[in-house]
Order: sequence, then structure tokens, then C-alpha cells
Amino acid sequence: MDLKKWTLVLFTAMLMMVIAACGSDNDVEEGAATPPVEETAPPAETSPVEEESQDEVPTAEELLQRSVEASANLKSFAMNADIKQHIVVEGEQSQEQNVDMVLESEITMDPMEMMQIIEMDTAEGKVEMKQYIMEDGIYVEMDNQWMKIPQEQEQEIRDSMDMANAGPDQQLEQFKSIAQDTTVTEEGDVYILTADVSGDNLKEIAKSMMSQAGNDPQMEAMMEQMDIKSVSLVYGVHKETYLPTTTDLDMVLELEAEGEKVTLEMKMKSTYSKYDEIDQIEVPEEALNAQ
Repeated sequence: MDLKKWTLVLFTAMLMMVIAACGSDNDVEEGAATPPVEETAPPAETSPVEEESQDEVPTAEELLQRSVEASANLKSFAMNADIKQHIVVEGEQSQEQNVDMVLESEITMDPMEMMQIIEMDTAEGKVEMKQYIMEDGIYVEMDNQWMKIPQEQEQEIRDSMDMANAGPDQQLEQFKSIAQDTTVTEEGDVYILTADVSGDNLKEIAKSMMSQAGNDPQMEAMMEQMDIKSVSLVYGVHKETYLPTTTDLDMVLELEAEGEKVTLEMKMKSTYSKYDEIDQIEVPEEALNAQ
């Protein structure tokens, strides 16, 4: 198995999962983004019992619902991610590799466009790439050279972005299966959801989310053979806006592919910022002139 291809396939799927958490749905009512707590803020004369009730920490399901609703009308955001992967391939030619990635991205939801700066460290060296995924084309810079992705190769990338338009109801359904395994705590002005999940529920939610990252037959075959051993997820949500602040994801999985066994350990730390501060993604002139 090609370690580079496996790394990029999984990375693309995981990135799209993150984007989906901030996905938009044009069918959501305009008022959906208004945090429920603010809508029901008690008047000054509210009794102490009622005030105490409103100060209670929400359940995981309540917090997920509010976060999904608050994210529904987002116009743009930025995300930084630090990803560390340890990959072991056992077969006729066993391989082992550590892959570290740093990702900076700016994303607009309508139109769905994205700028990404990716740095990847492997045993073979360091790779730096910048790309713009736009409505009129996909532009990539490597080794100080710009190129435009051929139109016939664009669709797989655009399919991967489609899941960002998944509606809040769909996203919530995916998380409901792990709500019972999730605890909610407080750290300053942030709610922290923590889940350590394993078993069939985990496998189904991971397959559901990753399957939205495209219709690539090889990826579908990989997902069918995945044995997800464990996932630890820590998800930060701002108390006032209910928008995500951070995500920490630890995952261990195994799969059989092309007669080989692949074991992956991945740690991904993400931070979110610039909510609705990015008006549009602008492609450099030299990229627009690329062939």
C-alpha cells in the first residue's frame, strides 16, 4: 500500500468531518442561530430557583443541538489544525512512518470556497503546499510553482466538500449515537464535551461521517474494512455563541487493504476563529494565470 495515498485519503476525510461541524443549511430558519439561552433570559425579578435552573450545565445532547443551530448560518471561519499520525503497514514489505501535518485554512460557506496552507513532515522530507478551492477552479502551489487542477480531476475534491452542506439535523443525528458516552464540563467561558468511545456505535458514526467525504471506490472499500479501536474526542463550545472553539481528536484504527494490515494512530488538535470575518477568498493573480 502507498503510505502517501493512505495518509492523504484519511486526512481529507478527517478535514471534511471538521468542516461539517460548521456546515450551513439554507433551509434552516433565520432565527435558528440565536442561542436558546439568550432567547429565554430571565427578567430581574426571576426567582432564585429559576435562576439556578438556567445556570445549569446543559446535557451533551442539548449542547450539540445548540451548537449545530448556531453554526447553521455561519458565513465564514478560519481553522488551524495540528495533526500527528503514526502509520504501520504489515505485509510482504512492512513499513512504518510518522507523518506530521500543520494546516491553516480560511473557508467561506456561500459560495463554498477554501484557502489552505498545508505543511507535511515525513521520513522523505517536508512538503509545503498552498491551494485555493474555488467555484471556477482549483489552484495549487508547490515548489513555488502554481498549477490549475484539470477539470476532470476536480470532482473528487468537490465531492469531498459537499458534506460541508449537511444540514444541522443530519449532523445532530450523527452525534446522537455518542451523546450517552459524552460528559459536559466548564472551563471559563467554554463548555467542554468529552467522549471516549468504542464499539459498534463508534464504527457507525465514523463510517457515516467519512462516507460523506466523497464517492471514491477505494475509500469506500477502506471504510468497509475499518476496525476502529477507539476514539477520544474533546470538543470546546463557547458559552455565549455556542460556536466551536477547539477540537482534540485521538483515534486508533486498523484495516485490511490490498493484502496488508494498516494500523493508524492519529492525534488532531484544531482551533477555530474569524467567525464571519472573512468576506471572500481572493486567488493571487499568478495562480489565476497558471496552466
